[in-house]
Amino acid sequence: MKNILRSIIFLIVGFMILQLLTHIFVPKWMSQVDPASPRFSGFYSLEKNTIDVLVVGASDVGRGYSPLKVWKEYGITSYNLGTSNQTMSLAYYVIKEAIKTQKPKTLVLDMDALFVTKDAPEGEYRKLFDNLKLDDVKLEAINDEDVRAGNQLSYIFPILRFHSRWDKLEKKDVNMSLKKEYKKVSYMGMAMSYKIKPYIDTKKYMEDKGENEKITEENLYYVDKIVNLCHENNIELLWIEIPSTTSWSYARNKATQELANKYNIEFIDYNLPHLIEEIKLDWSKDTADLGNHLNVYGAEKVSKDIGKILSEKYNCTSHKNDEHISKTWNEELERYNKNKEKLEKEGGKKK
Repeated sequence: MKNILRSIIFLIVGFMILQLLTHIFVPKWMSQVDPASPRFSGFYSLEKNTIDVLVVGASDVGRGYSPLKVWKEYGITSYNLGTSNQTMSLAYYVIKEAIKTQKPKTLVLDMDALFVTKDAPEGEYRKLFDNLKLDDVKLEAINDEDVRAGNQLSYIFPILRFHSRWDKLEKKDVNMSLKKEYKKVSYMGMAMSYKIKPYIDTKKYMEDKGENEKITEENLYYVDKIVNLCHENNIELLWIEIPSTTSWSYARNKATQELANKYNIEFIDYNLPHLIEEIKLDWSKDTADLGNHLNVYGAEKVSKDIGKILSEKYNCTSHKNDEHISKTWNEELERYNKNKEKLEKEGGKKK
């Protein structure tokens, strides 16, 4: 019995050491424009069933939707799970993982991924899977042939991939492993871009050339899976497209709208000229990188309009009078505003 007990203790201690080393050695994705590690750590730290709106998509929405602006204006609780280079298959698994702990009323899905035809680089898979809990959803995703993540064992035991980076470890690797810095650059999942690099519309990216862009069968397959997943969980769907001059076109708008009509889903394309004008988006002030992504000023304009639609049409009510919820969200709003002001002073420009 003593030998058995020693063996059990040895295995438990060994497993704990392995987990600690994994947390330390796996890279911490904490950049200002793509805070993947804080984004997912922050999501997992949320109290269960307190999020009414889940926002999913690629980096356009990751930087272009502000949950805290929507909270300030409408008292709606939402979380931004937009990730860089998110494919439609990855979007499906992000949603599937998220609804294990949250019961959103509405899913806001940015449709950029509908036209992604190439696999994401390994780093993008790492940003997602190395930050997801090891559970049935993660195992299903990394073994999905359409996801093509590669080397499944290294996603189960990430230290196999990163054991050699011992000489690159920094203080933040230890701090993140101890959950001390998970909020540092993530604002309910949003990546805040404050820089201003204007875009001049010389190529007229939303000009109607009489074309519809083709959607691959693989992407159509995962759209259908997302729609069915939402129906099974009584989640309303709203499709959007965040303004982006580099990843969107009128041909993509037409193809997406036809698909939305097929499913009877509302699709709001904020690239359309009349909506750009309606929300007062200014390409000279509201983009961080020449029109590719919105900065915080553009994100707040889009988010305010989305919040209004969620409030008026999707039965998303205000939680501002709920002291249990509002305390956390008001504290996050205060942190958001303070850090926004700090970043502006350090290198951004106020409007």
